[in-house]
Amino acid sequence: MTHVRSWLPPEAVQRAVREVALRPCVREWSAAWFAARSVDLAGDPAVGANPAAARGTCWQLADGVVLSLAEDADARIAAMMYGGPDDGASPTPADRAALDAAAAACVADFRSRLAATLGLGGAAWRPGTVESGRGPWWTWRVADGGRADLLQIALSEELIVRRARAALPPFVTGKTVAPLAIALAGQQVTVSALVGRSRLTTTELAGLAVGDVLVLDRDLTAAVDVAIGHRPKPLRCTVDRQDDRLQLTIV
Repeated sequence: MTHVRSWLPPEAVQRAVREVALRPCVREWSAAWFAARSVDLAGDPAVGANPAAARGTCWQLADGVVLSLAEDADARIAAMMYGGPDDGASPTPADRAALDAAAAACVADFRSRLAATLGLGGAAWRPGTVESGRGPWWTWRVADGGRADLLQIALSEELIVRRARAALPPFVTGKTVAPLAIALAGQQVTVSALVGRSRLTTTELAGLAVGDVLVLDRDLTAAVDVAIGHRPKPLRCTVDRQDDRLQLTIV
């Protein structure tokens, strides 16, 4: 599959990563399930390969979302839910089954909240080992009050870029640009006639006075060059007198 990052520069990708609103999701889940200890994101997201392949338990949602648990996450989640110390005591089989069921329900609720946050509520989570897939991936660490990792959320950069692209405002088609010839039709330009040239030394130029005559390099009746915007163009004209004004006639 073609990667979709190429249209975004790295700084735009990083901004799209920061705009993934996972912290409210984690905090709302923590407030709903844990009495004495809170759960929150720890540190900034890190970029690298998908870490799910090296985790004990993981689920994949759609294409590009992986949730993985630490090895002892179930026991710690159950202990936090009931407000008891996580002291490693061995529960009875019946208690262990009840605690495992409670932790499973808690994690299932987090998966549901995470899917809704990412706009993927209609997709199904798939448990089991997850292929590392295409990279890079961005990983958020979810830690308990003691800052020990509990969960990891990994999003592929392709998914993040697609979300950023989908959030852009719709392209609004404006007026069709007129052809250049039509757009410049009303542009005002200056047309002038280059009646002739005369060469002087600096000394001669400094010595000019009222009444001095400069001899030009053209015949009085010869056509002269036309300048448009003070730049000579391949046009010729004659300079004629019309009443008390001069006029240019293109030849």
